[in-house]
Amino acid sequence: MPKNNDKIELFNEHGDSRGFYSERNRLNDLTGKEWQYWSKSVINKNYPINFQHKLRNQHGGQKPPQLCADLIRAFTKKGMRVLDPFAGVGGTLLGASLCDRKAVGIEINKKWVDVYNQVCKLENVEQQDMRVGDSKEVLKSESPESYDFILTDVPYWNMDKVEKSNGKFKKVNGEAKERTKSNLSKFNEEVMKTKEEWLKDMGDIFSLCNPLLKQGGYLAVFIGDMYRNGKYHFLSNDLANVLERNSFTPKANLIWYDVSNKLHIYGYLYDFVPSMIHQNILIFKK
Repeated sequence: MPKNNDKIELFNEHGDSRGFYSERNRLNDLTGKEWQYWSKSVINKNYPINFQHKLRNQHGGQKPPQLCADLIRAFTKKGMRVLDPFAGVGGTLLGASLCDRKAVGIEINKKWVDVYNQVCKLENVEQQDMRVGDSKEVLKSESPESYDFILTDVPYWNMDKVEKSNGKFKKVNGEAKERTKSNLSKFNEEVMKTKEEWLKDMGDIFSLCNPLLKQGGYLAVFIGDMYRNGKYHFLSNDLANVLERNSFTPKANLIWYDVSNKLHIYGYLYDFVPSMIHQNILIFKK
């Protein structure tokens, strides 16, 4: 590896140059070229459907493990610790295993923990520390500043409980069909909450997360906006305000354009209704 002052040229497994890595890099193990790519505000990389996708997709809100790994690489160095207080089927934990980081996940529903453990066994992936329980309680037993990065995908208000469409759907010369249900599996058995109650829950949990993150550490949160009953809900903005009130400093809003999502035709001929094919990844720093 030839040196250029404090820089070291790195190569991938195929012998191709990754660019130059600076030994002064305090945030991650990326080269300058890789850093430039991952500082883009839009992620449009096409992630493969793998790691037992069909099994993990029972959850409905799972994220590609390789996307999680890419985010972890951008905000940590090898061997650092990652926390996910809404672990689901373990996308963050699988991502951590792919890039030699340690991770702790907390999931209230044992079913999803079992799915994660099954995926690890089927894929021969290192099992991270996945815990069954309520984050409001489990987080209280964690040591202050014991994590370098927090990466999580929060439950989106009541998206797991509402119908996917309003009214009946009818194709030309076909019979009208009843409204379809959300493809998100229920995160819990609680009754449907108001947006205010949901935001309070998020605030309670992230207030517990803040002391656990090292000073200068980053928080990344997946959150999709929502269109319901003729109104667009900027959930990303609502959640960002909650995070800022809990002493996290906003740094960026990355847009993950999920190229695998199929386009739907909503409101054709009578109203403009967005087909949601992106999610926000809110970036905050302590």
